[in-house]
Amino acid sequence: MRTFFVRHRSCLERWRHTLAALLFIVPTAVMAGSPDETVIAVWKAQQVNFEYRGYSTIYNCRSLEDKLQMILRSVGAHDDLRLQSYVCDEQLNIARFQISMQSPVIASEETVRELTTRDSRDQLVARLNGQQLPGAADLERFAAVWKTVSFAHDRHMRLERGDCELVQQLRQQILPRMSVQIVKDNVRCSSAMGNIGAPHLTVSALVPATTPLSR
Repeated sequence: MRTFFVRHRSCLERWRHTLAALLFIVPTAVMAGSPDETVIAVWKAQQVNFEYRGYSTIYNCRSLEDKLQMILRSVGAHDDLRLQSYVCDEQLNIARFQISMQSPVIASEETVRELTTRDSRDQLVARLNGQQLPGAADLERFAAVWKTVSFAHDRHMRLERGDCELVQQLRQQILPRMSVQIVKDNVRCSSAMGNIGAPHLTVSALVPATTPLSR
């Protein structure tokens, strides 16, 4: 009887590990989809705050803005994104931005409901301004695909070893707010001057498809 119990417990342990592995793998596959799969998406507008602290790399303010816009557009942000700098100190290597952007999200019922649900304050402001809040039918729908983007090799980004800290901080603060799934994260940045690793980050990003959605 004891031998049977030990064997039975061993089988349960193996099933438990197998189930845990499946639970880890399945959500990523469901959320990201395959690279060739076309999905219907809508634009999600949001404002996010970003703070950059440079320990090994110093940017001037304009250069940092250009880098941010280039990276965010490469992972799906709409061309009309705006950066408002309210702190940019090149001596202290600190910059803070408020980023206003639209990025694609899958047009699920839950997402559409979230984007079109307004509280009483929003409704009051719209009524006072003579505006009508958009409903589900008013959202622009378009074809989108999951695109694999390598930060180290994407020719549009033109990132260098010195951009490692910027990529690392974007990965922590901004990418989780977008339809971006981390595929491979080998970003290793040293705070010691001159010892900076390349920004080896690969993601699957939801971006507008080149083929427009047929109506």
